[in-house]
Amino acid sequence: MNTFARLLGPLACAMATLHAVPSAAQDYPSKPVTIVHGLAVGGQTDLSVRLLGEALAKSMKTPFVVMPKPGAAQTIAAAFLANAPADGYTIGHFYQGAFSTTPLIQSTPYKSDDLVPVIAWQMSPQLLVVRSDSPYRNLADLVAAAKANPSGVAFGHLGKGSVTFMAPTVFAKVAGISLNEVQFKGDSDLITAVMGGHIPMASVTEVAAAPLIESGKFRALVTFAKQRSSNFPNVATFEEQGFNVPIQVPVGIIFAPKGTPAAITSKLHDAIKQVISDDKMKAEFAKMKQALYYMDGKAVAEMIEHERKTYLPILKEAGLAK
Repeated sequence: MNTFARLLGPLACAMATLHAVPSAAQDYPSKPVTIVHGLAVGGQTDLSVRLLGEALAKSMKTPFVVMPKPGAAQTIAAAFLANAPADGYTIGHFYQGAFSTTPLIQSTPYKSDDLVPVIAWQMSPQLLVVRSDSPYRNLADLVAAAKANPSGVAFGHLGKGSVTFMAPTVFAKVAGISLNEVQFKGDSDLITAVMGGHIPMASVTEVAAAPLIESGKFRALVTFAKQRSSNFPNVATFEEQGFNVPIQVPVGIIFAPKGTPAAITSKLHDAIKQVISDDKMKAEFAKMKQALYYMDGKAVAEMIEHERKTYLPILKEAGLAK
């Protein structure tokens, strides 16, 4: 091999590497994309992500396959995504608690920066619900019952650190009462447990609770928001009932493994933003009493960091921080 060829070889390899990422991004997606999430099959999150996947499949001309990996407050699914190739063909849908508050309470099999937020696209307002024959008609009734029962009152949630856990837990601290937490894998499990009388109340999404509230089987004690919900305008907030509880509304976020090329995450961001701007998509989610919601990846990262700083002292004071 002459000197010119010997010197040209490494240069050619370097040039090929430089061109590989732009080419991969330009062709992306050229095969099916998997969207993993951490909640139960058939639940509100599963349905929402499947609708997003169908819309993206039409937009990007490639199948988007949904893979539920429920359990452990979304951490099983998040760990799976953190270990996936950073090529854009495995992405994930998570609510921010998996990165803002859950790691403050328990050890997680991933670091918060193992995943990169691409876009926030959906919001899932929550309610604290009881059966309609429950003696609790509002938070004052619940507080009175809990104070009369030193062993505490149970509530169902979807994992420590999730909004479904945080709001009732912080409320209990503010109100000076004891609530016993019971973890479930999905909204449908929570609904079944309350309906069957296995637990007296649960934190659930509006969309999961809506049919039961509208049919008179459930009653909502409080909405986990700063303002009353347009879906349930008769349900008061924590503040309106005299309790200063920091609000953490669950935001559905698409993440990619750290190291995924920016050109690919940018392409995903733009495709999802376009999909959630579609009037038909908005109408579909409105029928489910859900809101499509936009926030770019940088703003999502800032929101997660803000929630960490807000909740860490609260969790420490409550003896819940790890």
